[in-house]
Formats: sequence, structure tokens, C-alpha cells
Amino acid sequence: MHPILHVVVVGFHHKRGAQIDYCYPPLKGEGDDGIPQAWAGLPTLALPDGAHHVEDDVIFFLLPALDDPNRSVFGISCYRQIASEDLISKGTDVTRSSVQKSVCVLSTVPLFGVVKAKLELITQAYFNERDFTKVEVLSQMYSNLCDMFNYEQLDSASAYMDIPVTSLLKTFKHRTLVLFKLLMLEKKVVFNIFPVRRLGEIMIGLCSLFPGLVEDGLFEAANYTAKPIATPAPSEADTSSESQSVKGGDGGAEDVFVKKETAPSEVSLMNRLTDLIGSGALRQRKELVCEAREGLIAPTGIATDSYGLPLHLFTKGSLFHPYLSISYLDMIRADSTRAYCIGATNALFKQRRDQIDVIVTLDETGEGIVDIINPDLKRQLTLTAADLRFTDFLIKMVETRADPAAFDGGDDWIRHQFQAYLLSLLASVRGDMVNTLGDYGDLFVDAWRGKHNFRIWTCGDHPDISSAVPGHPFAGQLGMNDVFLRMEHTIGGSEHGRKIASTIFDGEVHDGHRKQSEVEHFVVVSRSDERKQRRIRRGTKAPRAAVKCAMLRVYYIVN
Repeated sequence: MHPILHVVVVGFHHKRGAQIDYCYPPLKGEGDDGIPQAWAGLPTLALPDGAHHVEDDVIFFLLPALDDPNRSVFGISCYRQIASEDLISKGTDVTRSSVQKSVCVLSTVPLFGVVKAKLELITQAYFNERDFTKVEVLSQMYSNLCDMFNYEQLDSASAYMDIPVTSLLKTFKHRTLVLFKLLMLEKKVVFNIFPVRRLGEIMIGLCSLFPGLVEDGLFEAANYTAKPIATPAPSEADTSSESQSVKGGDGGAEDVFVKKETAPSEVSLMNRLTDLIGSGALRQRKELVCEAREGLIAPTGIATDSYGLPLHLFTKGSLFHPYLSISYLDMIRADSTRAYCIGATNALFKQRRDQIDVIVTLDETGEGIVDIINPDLKRQLTLTAADLRFTDFLIKMVETRADPAAFDGGDDWIRHQFQAYLLSLLASVRGDMVNTLGDYGDLFVDAWRGKHNFRIWTCGDHPDISSAVPGHPFAGQLGMNDVFLRMEHTIGGSEHGRKIASTIFDGEVHDGHRKQSEVEHFVVVSRSDERKQRRIRRGTKAPRAAVKCAMLRVYYIVN
């Protein structure tokens, strides 16, 4: 069996707008051109807003599956435009100076990276014919893709192959970790970036920092239709007990149905904890909470590994779309959508700021801007000193990477570092290590504990999480370098901010003795066993008085 569904050509008609010109195998829907109702927005996804401003583009998008509206279909579209005068064969509908078309591949599994390069070559060959009635190359591409991919031989890296994360880190710098933690909090996030190729690479690259998320965790990200949970028949004679609707803990409409007799509420179970005493109280509390959640949380179709990964970030009404057209505006504002992370080029998506938590854009220099509208969320996402050391270590490794073929500082290396960061966080939470969780941010951890993905993870049995090293990989006492990093991050990494920071630290040097900060490097040793981790620490600690003085001066400058 192969995952390839269709090869589709979408063109722009001067009267009807975006429309499907060709599909192989043919669509068998009830709409115009055989488009199924669930895919009515396909032409607007494949041919994005503002496409006429660029010569070519690449679009990643998701659609609901036709056999299951809560299952995802993954699309890759290559857009080109050609001057009408260059065409050998022109139809009567060609009335403008240029012709715009996209060639799309639809599949049941995410193949964003590995298909992109092949699709770009085929699209260019299709345009080189200068006659769009010659579709043999497209049907041949479908056959080749079917031969190339099958479910048994798919590589997990195929989903994000050739999707760079080094450029993501260079664009957002320390704010890359802010985006990483933001996804874990399941908020309403809009990425407003053009061109769409850059938009998709940023969003897929960000998701690829979470182990298994792109290849296994997006199968319920396209759409959500609430379904009742099947509950076992009660053993008692009373079978007429009424059902009740339970709203998701994240404020969204997570309509699941449970029997009052078979699934007691979490609140009622927690009330029983008042009678618990002794050393087993904490363990029994966890068992009671999970007992309630097993009834309150609907099962998902996301397969996880022995660490409990990927996290269920985009399930049960939390949507992910690398690109959405304006026709999907009502979908993200629906009651069934409790959270989303979407990409858009139309400014209408960010007009209702009262309904959005975060807007992500690029400034005129190409630097990433993360506009956190929700003030509570802004505090939750404030990076700790340990977080800043972690991101600074990544940035320096990427910037000093001399050999493009070297592993250290490359895309896979960055993904390994975020995997180690996440595993250490999960191990700390699993062990309820309060002293170490502060290095991740107390407000962040408290907020994360209330999210759907955390509730799913914490109730699972993950045997290998015990092998992960708990505690923040860059934990340590504050040093002078931490003050510099805080200033650079707060001001935004600008040249002006660096000059101010340099002035401060020059004033902290007395009698020719330079106070060195504690530098901590975290190395993931990935040979035969990627779970082996070790820390390397070196340097000396700066005097606390000097650190506090510098921090006060930074506070007054940035505020």
C-alpha cells in the first residue's frame, strides 16, 4: 500500500478564481469539478493569497480525510506563473498577461520534505512544455511516487527532510525556545509571513523540534468534530443513568460524554485526598487523578513511543495548519476549535487581536518577531536564565559551524538538543522535582500542567522516561553572562541592545580583573544509544553583588 492519493493541478480563472484544472486519479465528489465538500477549499490552499507577487512558491497544507473528518490528509503544492505570450497552446480562458498554476500532491502521511524537491522538478518540467494540456508527466509522477513510497519502508525523517531549522534559529534566536514552549501551552497562534515557502518552512521546522510530532503527531490536526466516548455497559441493574457533557480543561469545547456511575469527576476524586496520609499519599493522588482522566479524556489515534512522545499538541480541537486561506476564517473561530497554530498571508487573520494570543511575523530585516498579546501568557513564556544559556549555546554552535556537512550545529544536531531539553523536562515533571522545575519557569510549568497534552502524557506508562536525566541541562547559579543574555533577549537582540549591555559590563570590570560567568555546556552523546547524556562545566562564578547590581541597572534601562 502507498500513501499517495492524488496529483492535482490548480489554476486561476479570471472569473471563477482558483479552480481545479486536472486531477489524477480523478476526484469523485459532489461539488464542482468533482471536488468533495470536505475539500472545497483545496484550490485556495494550493494557490495562496498574493501568489501573483512571486514567480514561484511552495505551500504546505492540511485537509480533513474524506473517510474520517478528524483524520488529516497532507498536501504539498508547487506554484509557478508563466507569461501568456510564452505559451504554445492557449485556451480561450487565458485573458491575462500571465498564467498561474500549482501542482499538488495529496498523501495520507506527511511527506513535506522528501516530496518537495521532486515536485518542484516535475512542476518546472510541466511548465517547460508551455502547453498545459500535456499532462502525461503528471500521471507519470503519480506512478513514480506510488512506487517510491509505501507504508512499510517510510523513513521517519521523510516528513521534514530538507526543512531547515538552522535558519529558524538564526531568524528567531532566543525566541525559538519561546515558540517551542508556546506550542506546549496550546494557544491561538497566527504566523503571518510571506512568501508561503518561508512560512511553511518555519512552521514545519518548529514542529520538527518536538520528537515525532511531524511524522506521527499531526494526524488529528486538520479538523475536529466532537464525538461521544464509548463507555462500558454498567454491571448494575440501573442502566438508565443520564450522560453529561464535559468541557475541556483548556476552555475549549471538548464535548465528550461519560457515565456518571462509571466515570466519577476529577473533582470528586480529588476530594477523597483529604483522608490520605502517610508516604503513599502522593502516589495514590496521582492514581486517583489518572482514574478520573481516563474517563474524561477521549482516546486519540496518535501512536507514541516508550517516552510518551510525540506530545498530543494537536488533537481534540487543537489545530495545526501551515497555511490557511481566508475561506477558513470561520473554522478557526468555531466553538469546536479550542486552540490553533496556523500560517496565513492575509492580514484579516490578525485583525481580531482580542481572539488571538500570539502573532508571529518577520520585520523588514527578516528577524523574527513574537508578539504575545495575552499578558498572562507573556509572563508564562518568559525565559529563565537556564533557558537563555541553552539557546545561547545553540546559537553560538550554529554561528561558528565551519563545515556545512558537520553534525554539530546542523539541523539534526539542533533537533537532538531540543529532544534532550524536552526529555529532561518530562523526567523532572514525572519525578515531581520542584527544585529543578523552576529552571524551566514556574509559571510555564504550572500552565502546562493544565493542558490537554500534559494530561494525556502524565497518565500514560512511559518506561524509558526513567533513563532521561532530570533537571534543566543548563541549570546553574547566576553569572555576569546571564545579565548580558537577559538584556539581549529583552531588548530583542538589536545592535542598540548589545551596545548598552557592553557599556554595563565594561563598568563591572575593576583593576583589570575580568569577572567570568559560569558557562555550562550540555552535550548529548548519541552513538549507539542516544539516551546517554553528560554535562561539561567550566569557568568561575561571578560575585553575586556585582551580578545583582548589573541586573538592577538592566531592569531600569529596559523598563
